[in-house]
Amino acid sequence: MAYPSILQVADPGRLEQAAAFNHRELFKKEALTLGGSFFDVEGLCWTSGNAQSPSMVAFPQLTEENAGRQLDDLMAYYRVHPPKGAGCWSLEPSTPPDLGVRLLARGFQPGWKPRWMALDLGQVRVDHSFPRGLTIVADNQSSLTDIKNLPYAQVIVPAAATIDLPGQWTRFVATLHGKVVGHSVVFLTTGELGAAGIYHVGVVPRHRKKGIGKAITLAACLFARDKGYRYAVLNSTGAGQRTYEQLGFSVIRDGQTWWLVTDRYINRPPSSSDVQLAEAVGRGDRLTLDALRPRLEKTPGLSTYLNRELSNGLTLMELAVHCRQPSAAEWLVDIGADYTVLDAWDLGWQDRALQLLRKDPHSVNKIYGEWNKTLLHFAAERNDADLTRMALTARPDLRLKDSAYQSTALEWARHLGHTQIVELLQDAR
Repeated sequence: MAYPSILQVADPGRLEQAAAFNHRELFKKEALTLGGSFFDVEGLCWTSGNAQSPSMVAFPQLTEENAGRQLDDLMAYYRVHPPKGAGCWSLEPSTPPDLGVRLLARGFQPGWKPRWMALDLGQVRVDHSFPRGLTIVADNQSSLTDIKNLPYAQVIVPAAATIDLPGQWTRFVATLHGKVVGHSVVFLTTGELGAAGIYHVGVVPRHRKKGIGKAITLAACLFARDKGYRYAVLNSTGAGQRTYEQLGFSVIRDGQTWWLVTDRYINRPPSSSDVQLAEAVGRGDRLTLDALRPRLEKTPGLSTYLNRELSNGLTLMELAVHCRQPSAAEWLVDIGADYTVLDAWDLGWQDRALQLLRKDPHSVNKIYGEWNKTLLHFAAERNDADLTRMALTARPDLRLKDSAYQSTALEWARHLGHTQIVELLQDAR
């Protein structure tokens, strides 16, 4: 059965819009299934969320005039009705262009960059070998919550009452010799941007790199093709990109996400003056910063205030670094803010970074962020040979592992295929 009114011919920009539309509709269905609400007010679409599920802000289309007011109203809602967390998704460039700065100033933290990918289902590659004993079936009924270490095992199955057409939300479950090892979801939308969205592709760790992720993605694609769909869209991590490319997906463009840690936000919501200062730092607005300086210099414990962790989990200096505002960073240093080796390197202050390392060689082993990465992890991830060489001058502990993948910097470099970094780290061992 071919579904009517779906996307038939599209350029990359149209496919990107189709991916955003598909995500927004999925967020809406999930929210309604949980008894929540979906709001669409002046270009701000978002789901309510609750104590057990996050709120999702879907691809805002705000203006310079209404962005501040709309986001303030959103944050006020979260203070009264705290969700489990919140995520904001955007295409790039965002609308308005400083959406990220506004979100960061109000408590959201930087998120990962989804890599939008698309596939003409008529060109899907099916000639792949898969493990013997692998079986894949469509299954919306079985609970997978007890499957140990299965990513996305807690996914929400939209209620039948919210579904617009048969098979709109279909999960595919993979078993190997009778044991569940992975799953994926296809979500179908109709209309001028109608496409098949691929979600929640997850494989238990001990069965990865066997082609199972590819198999469950292919099952979702073939299901959509049989329904008459022309295009499949998805967002990928860097780790998953090669798998999808082997099926025929190609990269459209990167997007952006921001995430709110509710407890941190509720415990220390930013004041209006905090938001003003953070926005000025994020924009590199020296006029506003200079105007704020006399008041700030009267703040008791100014150094503590400047170097404190904000509601978004960053310091003001880290915010300047993230937003690539060296002028604002210089302003912060001038009034007493600290910076790390990584801050200095990312701001283009290579000489200062080296001076910090020479002054305190142990800082080379400093742990950064929620993933507990070191300087060398960042160097390996970025394929930055110069940063690697500088870090090695301080004799770092090469055994340190991150908390996400439990891997050393050398293991990161090997996985990412960054051969020059591998050679440098091997020589250092």
